[in-house]
Parts: sequence; structure tokens; C-alpha cells
Amino acid sequence: MNHEGDLTPPQPEPVPGAVSQPPPALSSSPSWFPRYRLAVFSAAGVVLVGAIAVAAVLAVAKPNPSIEKMVPATHDVLLIANLNPSLAQKVNLLRAVHSFPDTKTDAAISTKLDEAFKDTGLSFTNDVQSWLGGEVGVSGQLNFENSADSPFALFAASRDDTKAKAVLAKLRSGSFGKKYTWKDETYNGITITSGTPTATSVKPVAYSLVDHVVVAASSAAMIHEIIDTDQGRSARMVDSADFKATMKLLPSDRLGMGYTAGKSLVASAKKQMAKPSTLGLPALKTLDDLNALQGIGAAVSATGTGVAFDVAVKLDVNRLSPATRQAFNATGRPDAVLRWIPKTSDGFLAISNLDKSIKTLLDQYGSDASVKASADAVGLTGPQGILPHLTGDLGVEVELGNNSIPSGAILIGTNDSAAMNAFFGKLVGLAAATGQQKPGAGITRTTYRGTVITSWTSSSLGVPGLAPSYAALDGMGIVASSPAEMRAVIDAHAAGSNITANPTYQAASAASLTKPAGIMFVNLERVVSALEKLPTSSSIDTKTAAYLAPLKALMLTATSQPGAAVERFFIAIK
Repeated sequence: MNHEGDLTPPQPEPVPGAVSQPPPALSSSPSWFPRYRLAVFSAAGVVLVGAIAVAAVLAVAKPNPSIEKMVPATHDVLLIANLNPSLAQKVNLLRAVHSFPDTKTDAAISTKLDEAFKDTGLSFTNDVQSWLGGEVGVSGQLNFENSADSPFALFAASRDDTKAKAVLAKLRSGSFGKKYTWKDETYNGITITSGTPTATSVKPVAYSLVDHVVVAASSAAMIHEIIDTDQGRSARMVDSADFKATMKLLPSDRLGMGYTAGKSLVASAKKQMAKPSTLGLPALKTLDDLNALQGIGAAVSATGTGVAFDVAVKLDVNRLSPATRQAFNATGRPDAVLRWIPKTSDGFLAISNLDKSIKTLLDQYGSDASVKASADAVGLTGPQGILPHLTGDLGVEVELGNNSIPSGAILIGTNDSAAMNAFFGKLVGLAAATGQQKPGAGITRTTYRGTVITSWTSSSLGVPGLAPSYAALDGMGIVASSPAEMRAVIDAHAAGSNITANPTYQAASAASLTKPAGIMFVNLERVVSALEKLPTSSSIDTKTAAYLAPLKALMLTATSQPGAAVERFFIAIK
């Protein structure tokens, strides 16, 4: 149940609580946020991504946003797919969908949808398409103790109520309906049909037509609540302060959205964590910041070059711990890292505030004697430790090239090149000792563009051509997979031929968040090409290659501001 307590009275028209993109300028993302990203995307994908094909064939439907105003404030989750988006979204969506083998034409999409409806005894083109309106959605209440008993409701906007009623009657009299015994009731002038299952393996169901929306729910009581909300007797989710604040962070021109009430999520999670079989008391201490969670929102939108998935987390900044509040207020950006990544790199990760993240971890676990000893041993902390000399920048880049073994480098920002070289030297010494190699054995030094490059070779590495090399210059410490890769990184910085000049990166970056605190980029076109060149036993099959062929790149960007964090996952399509 939604524990939101700040509700304004219901209004005559829905208030979606969204503003036009771009989202507000933000800074760095809190460390715990990524834990929830996958769950949110997975949930939103059920309705939002699954409805993309439907939207592609509903070009004539009239916009009629109506589902939002029907969802009770007591619900915890809401997902809505906009089947008739703006003209720009529609054009971009069709371009993306038609890029793939099985959906190259509208007729092919309709065939796929007919196949999806086959088990219900319905045809999408004959039974559904003619009346389905501009939105479909799902809402419900969270029940972590027994997810099978989570109350839910499905919504489908209708532009022809007569045809919609005919389909419901067809379902009731068909193979689906034979699993139930049916009865009708009237609630505030609206007919509700309830189905009691004839077998224990089947769940109860109820359906109705409410204000030009087909509603199917887990019970008639759920539909009662929806009718009360639609008719203004109960509060609406979209009128809650948490909903508005969360959705305001996301693009308003979109194909679909998702929302989870933060207070309900936290309350349910705490109930589970209180049980002996779950994380236990020590783990709960690391989740104190969850008390500040107001809501998690998601949006799917199409651009001229691909599809974007946005996730926003809204928190009450006054309830955050001092450490987390400071992380939100940080202004780090990994621009310096980008200037070192070679233009030919096929993927990279760039983040800022590495030093703050390490300090937070040490503050949390540093009281453990073994942790402190390990940090001192590798040279991270201690009298000569490198931690005070880190600027916060961190990058990892990889290039597939033409070899079976990729090359790459790790980039670490520093304000003291000598200290960084000493730190790298200590790590090489520890690695050599592990391989039972004599101190100094396998070490060579070369000079390139005035910079000394130290390389280490050892049979214990077990990888042909791998010769870890390190150097520090111009505020950056570098560990590369070989001297050649080290030279490529130095050239990217010295000559300006870095990743920011790569056309594929530029296109993905233009559709991603501006001024991000973290970036992950993968050149999918190059990755697929490399996979196709693998030996026959390891290569991808022809059908899979055809599905992957339209994909050009993916980019994940993350930003934050006091009390909020946003991530965008963008997939570039040729």
C-alpha cells in the first residue's frame, strides 16, 4: 500500500507531473542507486517495451490520456504505454522498429501481435486494433511477502466502447471464460463482471468498462476503488507530491512511463529485511538512506537516432545521511578522462569522485584490521599512500582491434605523478612476487613523447602479447595492456585524436544526458563485427547477427542533484 501522506484533492483533469526535456542539470550519482536500476527497467519493460510494436500500428488513434486519473493513491506501482505519442515520437519509433528483421513493415508487426494474442482466442487485427485507444497500462500494490497475491489492475483505453464490450463478451464465452463462473454487479452505475475460478490453479478476475477504459483486475474490490478514484471520491496517485516530484525529472515527450512509490517500496523492503532469513541487522545499516526515498520513475522515448530509457530516483534530501548528501552535492565530471581515451576505442567507462568513493568505503569498513592492512599493503593508504593524491577521475577503455585478445588501459587522475609512479611500481612488485619472479626481472623502460613508460613481462601472465605498462603525466596515471596501447593513450591526449572525435560516440552522446558524472559507452557495431569474425564454434549464428546488425552503440550516462538522481540508457540504431 502506498504510504504517501501528502495528497492534494483530486482535480478534474489528470496532472501527469512531467516537464519537457532536458532534465535539470545534475552532478554525481549516489553509490546505492545502481542496485535498483535493473529492477526498475525490468518492470517497466513488461508494459512499455512490449507496447512499442502496438504503438507502431496505431497511427490513426486519437490521443486520449485517461488512465492516469483512474489510478488510486493507494497503489504503489504504475506503468503506462502511450500508443499514440507525438508525431516526432511516432516517426522515430517507426524508424527504430522497422530496422529489425521481423518488424520491417507494419504488416509484419501486426502478424507478430496476432501471434501474441493467439492463446487468448483473439486476433489483434480483427478483435482489438479497431477499438484500442491511446494508452494501455497496469497498476498495483506491492506485496513482497507473497508477490502472487499483489493486487493489480490492467487498463486499455477504448475509442469504441461497443467493440470493446464485444471483445470482453467473446473472452467470457471462449476458452478463457470457461475457466470461471461469472456474475455481474452494479457499482455506482457501472457494471462489473467477476469471475470465480473453477480450478484452484487459476486466480480470480474481474473486468469492467470505466469511463471509456477497459479495466481488468484481480478483484471486484479493486475495480470499486478505481471507479471511486475516477469519479472523484478517492485520491489519485498522480496528485501525490512524490509522484509529481519524481516524474518532473523525466522527459515529458515519451512513449511510456513507470513509477514506483518510494515510501511503499521502503516499507515493504524493511518488512522483508526484518526476517531472520534476510540481510539481518548489520546489512540494514547500509540502507539507512532508503528512508529518504520518495519515488522511482522511468520513461521510454525515441529519438531520430535510437531509443532512450530514463530512470529517476527522487529522495528527501533532509533525510539523507551526511555522506550521501555530500555525494549528491559533488560536482565532478569525467571530461578530463575523455581526453585520454583513443578515438579507436570500442568501449569505455569514465567516472568522477573515485577518491570520495574510496574514502566512503574505508570509513565504512576501515575499522576492520584486515581491510586496513590490505589498503596499506597495496599502497592505497599509509604514510606514502596514493589516496591523498587522487583527483577523483577514473577511466577504463578497451579496443578489440584485429586480435583475439583486446587491448585496453586504466586511467586514474592524480595531482602527483611521482607518487602515482611509485604506487604503480609497488603493484608490479607485488604481482611479480606472487608469480615468484625476482624483483626487477622482466622490467623494461622506454621513453615516448618525453614520458618514461615502464613495462613488465612475465610468463606467469599466461597471455601472449600482454605486457602491463605504466606511466604518469599531465595529471593522469595510466596502466595499459602493452607499450603500444600506452602510446595510443598518450597520443590521444597529446594530439587530440580522442574518443570525442569519434562519430559514433558523438551521435550517442548527443542523445544522452548533458554534463554527466559517469559515462559508459560501447560501440556495438564494432563488437558485433568482432563476434562474427570469431572461429565458427564461437561465432554468433546468422539469425542472431541479423537482429544485432541494426544496433550501432549504447551509452549509459548518470547525473544527480541534491535529492535526485537520473540515469539514461541510450541505444543507437542505424
